[in-house]
Amino acid sequence: MNLSLTPGVRHMLLGTFLFSIGSLLIKLAGERVPTTEILFVRGVIGIGFCWCLVRRAGIGMFGKRRFMLAARGIIGFTSLFTEFYAIIHLPLADATAILFVHPVVVAVLAWLTMGERLSAKSMAAVAMSLTGVAVVCRPGFLFGAGGSHLDPLALAVALGGVLFTAVAILTVRSLAKTEHPAVVMLYPPLIITAVSPLFAAGWVNPTVTEWAMLLGVALFMNAGQYFMTRGYAIESAARISAISCLEIVFAAIWGISFLSEIPDVWVVSGGLLIVMGTLIIGHDGPSEQASQES
Repeated sequence: MNLSLTPGVRHMLLGTFLFSIGSLLIKLAGERVPTTEILFVRGVIGIGFCWCLVRRAGIGMFGKRRFMLAARGIIGFTSLFTEFYAIIHLPLADATAILFVHPVVVAVLAWLTMGERLSAKSMAAVAMSLTGVAVVCRPGFLFGAGGSHLDPLALAVALGGVLFTAVAILTVRSLAKTEHPAVVMLYPPLIITAVSPLFAAGWVNPTVTEWAMLLGVALFMNAGQYFMTRGYAIESAARISAISCLEIVFAAIWGISFLSEIPDVWVVSGGLLIVMGTLIIGHDGPSEQASQES
């Protein structure tokens, strides 16, 4: 039996691991550093990273459909802000489980707006994943006294982030027909760098340790995005979706190891439902360029 991993699986596994470390560093840095400040640093380094990719590809930096690219950048900024906010203000495993449902929302939006196929099996997977989200969030109107004690605002932001991430992916799908991936990746950090100072409620002077965390967020998440993009380019959707599910596992491990966050039975059960729904969607539907979502 050949147990060696294909190049696409190796890229996706490495990208998922690096992305999970970036999420852990967001959580740690966010104990004192504002969300917009973390975003700003990620944006500045992201511009340099994407500029290198653009130069290496020998193409123009700003693309052809600049209005659409700018809109994609704004959506990407909103998606990242909500993601970072949720990671900082919710337990890491809870936030990751909720945010991970975005492939299911992509499938539904693509069915509603683009006429893509959504089979009966996929519709059952959508219901399964949404049930998983309800189990993780445990809203009081459904669970009564057994409802979650998580921050309601953070939960609302996380759910909004799922929607913005899904819209960002659909925007990338449209842009991919005419634009180089490096150009599509460039616009979110451009918008982030320009816009995040406008929303700053008061920035702090990071310590040496916090600077290391901020740089780590940018480096690990950009590198993770790069390897995930390569994985999506050369591997099947079904195999990739299985590997990407490890992001929830990594989040739980980091939460236990570094944050003293022990996932309860609700998070584990809901996370399993979300993972199963995502795997079914991945096996039954087309691949999304999810690694370019932000």
